[in-house]
Amino acid sequence: MTATLKVTQPASNATALTLHNVRHAYDGHTVVKGVDLSVAPGEVVCLLGPSGCGKTTLLRIAAGLEVLQEGSVTLDDTYIAMPGQRHLPPEKRNVGLAFQDSALFPHLSVLENVTFGLKHLASRQRRERATQLLEQLGMAKYVDVYPHMLSGGQQQRVALARALAPSPRLMLLDEPFSSLDARLRDRIRDDTLHVLKKVGAATLLVTHDPEEAMFMADRIALMREGQIVQTGTPQALYCTPQDPFVVTFFGDVNELQG
Repeated sequence: MTATLKVTQPASNATALTLHNVRHAYDGHTVVKGVDLSVAPGEVVCLLGPSGCGKTTLLRIAAGLEVLQEGSVTLDDTYIAMPGQRHLPPEKRNVGLAFQDSALFPHLSVLENVTFGLKHLASRQRRERATQLLEQLGMAKYVDVYPHMLSGGQQQRVALARALAPSPRLMLLDEPFSSLDARLRDRIRDDTLHVLKKVGAATLLVTHDPEEAMFMADRIALMREGQIVQTGTPQALYCTPQDPFVVTFFGDVNELQG
């Protein structure tokens, strides 16, 4: 499936999210080792790598779900995390979160789930905002349905709409499509990419799937053992790899000893 998108490129010096020299350890085991990464407004950046390379930890640090141990995190050039000085809690960061498990509220309808974070708006505005997003994601006719009546793919669309509803400055997605079957996954990836580009949110997507990263990303940051091996466009990583690991991660290779 091919997506044709008209994208307004951000100014070259604009950044929505910046991670600088981030290090993190669990029980003395270092899982993130001095990572620098930035995401521009309207840009989709994929953190790609094998399980255990530290990509989800980086996303949790950006979200505020992990307290930063070393380095700094800025959002729209404002420090939101500095060790021993500042830790802005997740609910005050204006970020949208979507995970592999949709985690919808089972006692609320689809509409009520999406409007949950819009209590600052009038009732009519909440409904209009939620309906607009559900329409874009093909879920408008399910507004009065409860989560247990939806398929996994439908639940994931509702979770995405709920995350986008408050118009977050940053979207953080942790393998949101990995539990879906292949055909459905391709369709929801396509719909999700269209919506993310339309709303212009800066997006950091965690995945272990090279194909997904190639399809979704403006830039890919490929990780190995807590470090970023190479960052660049999908074409740059595929055509001009800077490390043998990059080559092997994107496809089968013939390896000759000599």
